[in-house]
Amino acid sequence: MEITPTLDDDQMMRFVFDGLIKFESLIPESFNETCRELPGGRLTEFVNTEAFRNAVFLHPEVAGVARSLLGENFLVPSNAHHHLYEEPHTGQTWHSDGLTEEGHGVNHLQCFYYPQAVGPEDGPTMVLPGSHYRIVDREAIAHYGNIRGQMPLTVPAGTVVMTKYGLWHKAGAKLNNRRRGMIKFSYFRATPPKRDWIVSSEEIPAFVAQGRHSYATEVESYRDLSRCKRTWNWLCGLDEEPGDVAHGAKMFVSAVPVKQALKA
Repeated sequence: MEITPTLDDDQMMRFVFDGLIKFESLIPESFNETCRELPGGRLTEFVNTEAFRNAVFLHPEVAGVARSLLGENFLVPSNAHHHLYEEPHTGQTWHSDGLTEEGHGVNHLQCFYYPQAVGPEDGPTMVLPGSHYRIVDREAIAHYGNIRGQMPLTVPAGTVVMTKYGLWHKAGAKLNNRRRGMIKFSYFRATPPKRDWIVSSEEIPAFVAQGRHSYATEVESYRDLSRCKRTWNWLCGLDEEPGDVAHGAKMFVSAVPVKQALKA
């Protein structure tokens, strides 16, 4: 088995802009059923089974995105956390997780897998595309309510959402007693970046503006474009500034080289 990149230049640029990519109904229903009754909390033993690793961590689409964004020898998760809600709740405040690293590099993908369908009353995860460029004290954004451009992850069963670590998110208000689980896991970069995803030409294209996030002012959209260009150049190996591969987030999550995972 070999992991091959699945994103091309246009898709990579879109990820640079939005900070996320979503695959609906990706994981087979037969495996979703296996995951629906899992307890909440750490799932280290379960996610290290061959069944979970092959169905989720090494799924060709999921691993292909990780390969595209993080390089050939990326690190595959070896643990995960099941965020489980079974009763009504008011939801969370906006936040970014843990020790969100600074800088313009893409070194850490934080992923959400939903083994059951999530509707508006199930407390869907809310994400804010483009917010990965806004590194702030998490307490400073906790008071925000609805933000123009926010995206509720109301999704069918088997959906996987892959985000740049640092994207703002929160659990929405849950209005029922149905189980709503989300299994969260992370991939990491292990090598310096270079443009080795799907390309049609060896010539590196300039970053193409992807539009404007609806919450961004005209001035802020110019700043976003500058940030995107810098990230794009970094991913293509054009930025000689040292990256931040060694980051504090690894204190809380673990991962293994993809070649080791393939042999397991």
